[in-house]
Amino acid sequence: MKTTEERLTQLEETIYFQDRTIQELNEALTAQQFQLDDMEKRMLAMQTKLRALLPALEEGGIDNGPPPHYGSL
Repeated sequence: MKTTEERLTQLEETIYFQDRTIQELNEALTAQQFQLDDMEKRMLAMQTKLRALLPALEEGGIDNGPPPHYGSL
């Protein structure tokens, strides 16, 4: 049977490793949240660009304007 001191030492070691694991998990979760925030910003930017292109896509993507070299005439 373990002595009280051995049991206390074992509990302290367990708490130390649990605290370290919690800290590592927190750091990983924080990094993932930053990635998710960045991906959400990029997705919103892409949605904005897509909405701007949507009218041209609905018209079949045909540009009926004059060619660029006609601009100087």
